[in-house]
Amino acid sequence: MIQVMATGSGRSTRLYARLLKPSFLALALATVFHLPAQAAFLEAEKDAAENTLLQADQISYDDDANTVTAAGSVEIQRGERLLLADKIVYDRNKDIATATGHVSLLDDTGTVFFFETIQVTGDLKQGLAEEVRVMLSDKSRMASRGFRRVSSAVSELYQAVYTPCDSCTGTDPLWQIKAAEVRYDRDAQMVYYDNAWLEVRGVPILYTPYLAHPDPTAGAKSGLLLPTIGASRNLGVFYKQPYYIAIAPDQDATITPFLTNNAGLGSTFEYRRDFRNGQVRLDGSLMANDPELNEDVRGHFIGWSRFDLDENWRTGTDINLASDQTYLRRYNFRAPSWLTSNVFAERFTTNSYFSANTYYFQRQRVNVSGSSVPVVAPLLEYNYLTEPDSIGSYWSFDANSLILFRETGTDTNRLSTRVAWNLPYTTPGGSIFTLRADVRADGYYVRDLVRPVHKDVFTGTSGRAVPEASVEWRLPLVSDQLGFHQVLEPIVMVAASPNGLNSESIPNEDSLDLEFDDTNLFSIDRFAGFDRVESGPRVNYGVRWSVFNETVGTVSAQAGQVYRFKADPAFTPASGLAGHFSDFVGHVDYSPNALFSLDYRFRVDKDTFSARRSEFGAGFGPELARANVSYIFVKADPKTLVTEGSTEELYVLLSSRFSEHWSVVASHRENLGRLGGTIRSEFGLTYEDECFLMGLTVANDNTEDRDFKKGIAVLLRFSLKTIGDIRFNTDVGARR
Repeated sequence: MIQVMATGSGRSTRLYARLLKPSFLALALATVFHLPAQAAFLEAEKDAAENTLLQADQISYDDDANTVTAAGSVEIQRGERLLLADKIVYDRNKDIATATGHVSLLDDTGTVFFFETIQVTGDLKQGLAEEVRVMLSDKSRMASRGFRRVSSAVSELYQAVYTPCDSCTGTDPLWQIKAAEVRYDRDAQMVYYDNAWLEVRGVPILYTPYLAHPDPTAGAKSGLLLPTIGASRNLGVFYKQPYYIAIAPDQDATITPFLTNNAGLGSTFEYRRDFRNGQVRLDGSLMANDPELNEDVRGHFIGWSRFDLDENWRTGTDINLASDQTYLRRYNFRAPSWLTSNVFAERFTTNSYFSANTYYFQRQRVNVSGSSVPVVAPLLEYNYLTEPDSIGSYWSFDANSLILFRETGTDTNRLSTRVAWNLPYTTPGGSIFTLRADVRADGYYVRDLVRPVHKDVFTGTSGRAVPEASVEWRLPLVSDQLGFHQVLEPIVMVAASPNGLNSESIPNEDSLDLEFDDTNLFSIDRFAGFDRVESGPRVNYGVRWSVFNETVGTVSAQAGQVYRFKADPAFTPASGLAGHFSDFVGHVDYSPNALFSLDYRFRVDKDTFSARRSEFGAGFGPELARANVSYIFVKADPKTLVTEGSTEELYVLLSSRFSEHWSVVASHRENLGRLGGTIRSEFGLTYEDECFLMGLTVANDNTEDRDFKKGIAVLLRFSLKTIGDIRFNTDVGARR
């Protein structure tokens, strides 16, 4: 069935035909000719997706030659396909149409073909043309001397050139691929090259008899990825050749053979899968026959998963394992100080939270005996909060249970519960009070706990009850004068609990890392875990101040101190909380605009006013020239049995994007302590445009760890966008 109409008058009349036949070009031209210029729409009876729309200024028919001609801004549309031309002549005998003059064909994938002349069959599934240009959906381009459309899905180009680079200036693009023949398979979403050369600025540098890559519309495709080639003092000459496996739309894998001449051979692997309610990621490696360490097999494994079981329950894993402590650094994998493995399940509701966790740890720096590292299985936690009552008060309930064991050392079983009542209250004068009363009970069963004071090893039960009450007062004072908005807020918190709550029969597993600073100045208990309790009556006091101005920017500051009526032996002198008065802690932050920021955090000795801890950070400058500086100082604990002195470190980062495509970055980390010296220096230069990325990084790593050797590393990376990455890595060891 055909729908035809004509609009306009005289020479401006434009004909429209709506047709319902796959061989739409033949039927369109032949039928429209026989209809009058002014025609009404006819009723269509088939699905609109099968319809074809033809538009042209003029249509004529030659009975002798049996041809139909459409001329003047010809448009033929079928579904998402669109053919444009100045003129189309259809030979009804041969079922071939010849389009001439500014011919373009838009495919349903977003690819556009440009021709001066093209011959196609009536259904546009086969065609032949010369001097073809192609614009792919990602703006990359192809051109060829000849073109043949083999089918609706396959097109062939001869003496073809491909590049994603912008070559509008008339010069040779930065890089391009020239091939004797190129085949574009739309259904397979692949581009295939025969006898191809890679050219850089018109100069051939690499030949391959065969090359293939996905087109811009393709999803994941199996195949070889570009390799990594390099050399280092730790590995010698090495080669990595990744192979990508597209298993299914929801899962894939990458296997990478890893060959070295100094550290054995093996492979890395990666597996990813998405589920309707979660994700799984697996990553790892295996290396064998390391001649330097005479190790048979070394490796690592990373397993990550998250699953939403329903609207309340979630479960997951974070598995991080390595065969030994230096493997990750030696083979250039990510190497944190500790590897933590965790399996968990958790439940969320409006008023409650429950979690069950297991933990396993591996130390990657200091040589710690594996048998003394604890395993936590399980750690259970439950928190519940009631709705506020008529006066605004609410109750909270918390429970925590722990089972921790070691091959050698102390084993701990713990059950802890807390019930608390809270009442926030604001007076008519603006004072904000928070009242809190709670009772906590802890019960322990321990094995092989060393008690230095008793000079014995304890196995048995112990426990404590911790009643505690606190009241916090705040008074925000607001001022708007001379264009400045200021808030000054004095804060005082009084807390009380019995003294001497930390028995030597209670082990300390989760409260070893205590850091007193401005973030926990107004905390009731500054210990991070349950095994130690801050006891005795005490007062936390301080002041917060902030000022806002459109010209000056934002300044915020806080300072304060803790006073306790009786010294708590749980705090060492280095903690800053020993004695009656604590050290002074605080911070100052200043940010006038996006080009400058400064922050300073401090802990000052209460007696000498000397710095016990200082952290300074600043960033300034635009993208053209940006600098970031950070400094940290932590005074050593004189009671520590093994110490390397105070920690003092400086880090400087300079960066600049000095042109549209070029950027540079340099960084330096220096140890200013007693065992001072360069930790790491790095310099990087990067060029990036729409089709190419090149990066050069030179780094001097001055750290060593057993079989991991210090030295200078050089990384040179090339990325041909839409094709892949090439990396060259050189690591030159420092001479002793």
